[in-house]
Amino acid sequence: MSAVPFTLKRSSDLYTSGGGYESTTETAHGLVRLEADRLVIQWRVAVVTESMKGAGYETREEIEPVSEIVIPLAKVAGAFVLERRWWRLLGPRLVITAADLLAFEKIAGHQGLKLKHPSKLVLRVKRSDRLIAEEFAADLALALARLPAGGGVDAARLEGG
Repeated sequence: MSAVPFTLKRSSDLYTSGGGYESTTETAHGLVRLEADRLVIQWRVAVVTESMKGAGYETREEIEPVSEIVIPLAKVAGAFVLERRWWRLLGPRLVITAADLLAFEKIAGHQGLKLKHPSKLVLRVKRSDRLIAEEFAADLALALARLPAGGGVDAARLEGG
């Protein structure tokens, strides 16, 4: 069983008509793991809201319960770690691509983490976990190759090779 810890982060700012300001940061800490013939993704979202109104300042923090989705490997196309020069500044990214748009619906949709693209799950990985992410991508490629014919997508096609 191969597993990779990840984070996803989203921020928004709101200026009110009364001169107030509110900043909201949502951080999802999660784990993606490969189990036999399925991919399991678990995450917990922490929401920090900072408000300024007049001379007052308030910080609120909420932690949501753990969410989980289980995706059959037949609905996954593959995974790879982005090979770009700027990863040293921002950290590596593990990209998991779906073979079916419904695969990531719970995590990508309105109720989930609202991903930029419904078929790509781009996960921020700590620099120290980069090799674990690369091993995970290789394990996933091997698991997809072992699926019955027509069950997965060739990983080389995903990376443009």
